[in-house]
Amino acid sequence: MLTRRTFTFALAASSAAAQTMNADVLVYGGSPAGLAAAAAVVREGLSVIVVEPSLHIGGLITGGIACTDTGTPQFVGGLAAEFFDEVAAETHRLYPRPEAPKLLFRGQVLEWRPARNWDLEPKIARQVFEGWVKKGGYRLIRNQRVASVQVKDKRISAIRLTNGAELKAKVFIDASYEGDLMARANVPSTWGREGRNEHDEPLAGVRTAHFLRNYSDEYYNKPGIEYTHHGQFGADIPARDKAGKLLWGISSQKLAEPGSADKNIQAFCFRLIATQREDLRVAWPKPDRYLPQRYELLRRYIQAHPGISFARLVHFSAIPNGKYDLNASGPFSIDYVGGNVGYPGADYPTRDRIFQDHLDYQKGFLWFLAHDETVPRPLRDEVNSWGLCRDEYPDTGHWPVQMYIREARRMKGDYLMTEHDILRNKRKDDSIGMGSFVLDSHWVQRFVDDQGHVRIEGHLDESIQLSKAPYDIPYRSITPRKEDCRNLLVPVCVSATHVAICTIRMEPVYMMLGHAAGLAAALAARSGATVQDLNDAGFFGKLRAQGAVLHPGQARPVKATPAI
Repeated sequence: MLTRRTFTFALAASSAAAQTMNADVLVYGGSPAGLAAAAAVVREGLSVIVVEPSLHIGGLITGGIACTDTGTPQFVGGLAAEFFDEVAAETHRLYPRPEAPKLLFRGQVLEWRPARNWDLEPKIARQVFEGWVKKGGYRLIRNQRVASVQVKDKRISAIRLTNGAELKAKVFIDASYEGDLMARANVPSTWGREGRNEHDEPLAGVRTAHFLRNYSDEYYNKPGIEYTHHGQFGADIPARDKAGKLLWGISSQKLAEPGSADKNIQAFCFRLIATQREDLRVAWPKPDRYLPQRYELLRRYIQAHPGISFARLVHFSAIPNGKYDLNASGPFSIDYVGGNVGYPGADYPTRDRIFQDHLDYQKGFLWFLAHDETVPRPLRDEVNSWGLCRDEYPDTGHWPVQMYIREARRMKGDYLMTEHDILRNKRKDDSIGMGSFVLDSHWVQRFVDDQGHVRIEGHLDESIQLSKAPYDIPYRSITPRKEDCRNLLVPVCVSATHVAICTIRMEPVYMMLGHAAGLAAALAARSGATVQDLNDAGFFGKLRAQGAVLHPGQARPVKATPAI
C-alpha cells in the first residue's frame, strides 16, 4: 500500500536517541532552493545541516517537473545554471544521438517539440543533486519534520524535529514548500488570494469564469471541431444529477464577487513521467481507494466532446529518452481542483490525509480513463498505450514522491512583491535574481452558474510576455521584518501576493533565491550581522561574481549544446 506515510513521512519518533547537532547554518527543506543554499554555504567554508521532510531530495525537480519552466534561460544564473548545465552534460553523455520524440494518438504519429537542455529525466536530476550532497560533505537528515522552534530576542536558536533531535545554528533557511519553520518561528505569513483593492492588483482575487482557447488545439482536435475546454468545459454541463445532487468536485457555495479575497489556493497534482516505450512502460496503477463516482463530471465532459483525445485531458511535454512530463490540461484533469483546502496551515496528520487523497484522486482519474466501460473504447486504448516509466521512482511504484504544491504559505516580509513589481516596477536595487515566466495560476474551484451549469474559476495566464521584459526579485522579499526575526531567510515561501507568486514560483527561480539565501546566511553567520543588515554592495557584488544574473543587462550566454 503506497501512502504518504510509507514513502515520504515517518511521524513516529526515531528509535535512535534524540541528538543535539550544531552547524553554522540550518536549511529546512531539501528542495532545489535548499540544496542550492547548502552548496552556497559550503563554498563559503562554513558548516551546514539540511533537513528534508521526505525520503528524497530535489523537491519538484526530481519529483516530476521534468519539462522545466524557465521563461528565458539567459536570466537563470549562479548555482541554478550550474545544475542544469550539469544535468544536460550527463544527459548528452548517455544519449549522444537521441531519436526525435514522437507522440502516437489513435494510430497517428505526431512530431513533437524536441526536449531542450532544460528538460530532464528525474533520475538524472536526483543523481546530480545526490552528487552535490556528497561533494558538499554536509549532514543530510531525511524523513523528519520540524516540530517546534526556539526563538530568543528575535533570533531562532534551535529547532526540534519530530524524532526529538535538536538542531542549533547561527542562521536558518526555510526552503520548504509549506513554510513550516517560518510559521513555527511566528514569522507572519498568509495564504490564499488577496482582493483587488488590497494592493491595487487588477488580476487579484476571485476570477471571472472566462473562456480561453488552448494554444495546442491544432495537435488534438478533429478538423472542423474547436474545443474551448482550456478556459471552460466547452459545453453547458448540468452541475447536478437527476436527483438534484451536486456532482462530485463542484462547490456548493455561490461564487464570490470577482476580485474579492478568499483563502483558496490553486490546485495541486503529481507531475507524472510517462512513456509509450514498451520496454519502459508500466501500466497505470489502481488506487488504494477507487471511487468511480468522483469521475461522473469527467464522463459527461467526455460525452460532450466526441472524439476527445487523451492529450486533450492531460498535457504532454517531451523530455529525453522517449519520456514525457504529464501536467494538467483543462477543467477536469490530473489537477485535483478544490482538494487542497486548508493545506497550508494544516497539521501534519491532516496534510498526510490530503496527500493520500490527491494520490487516490489522480490514480483514480487515470484508472477511470483506462478501464471504465462508459469511456469510449478509442480513448481507453489510447490511455492504455501509455504508462509510468519503469526506471523512474522504482522504490515508490514509479510514482513521484513530491506533490506539486504550487503555492502554500507566503511570508509577510521586508518587501511584498505584487503585480506591480512583475509588470511595471521591475527594477530593484537589491535584486538577487530575475523571473521571466508568465503569470500562471491553475484552477481554484468549480461552481454552479445561475443556469445550473458547472463552471470553473481561478485560472490566471494572461500570456504576458515576461520573457521579453523580466523583473528583478529583491533581497528584501526573502527576509522577514527585523521586528519578527533576524536570522531567518525564506527563498521559497517568499513575501509576495498570490498574483506575484504565480510567476515567481518556478524552480529555477527558487534555486537562484536559494543560492542568494545561502550566501547571505554564510555571511551573517560569519559576521554576526542580522540578515536584514546584509543588504549592501559587498553582498550583491559577491553574488554577481558567483554567476548570478541580477539585472537584464547581465544576461548569461546559454551554452549552445545540441538539442536533446
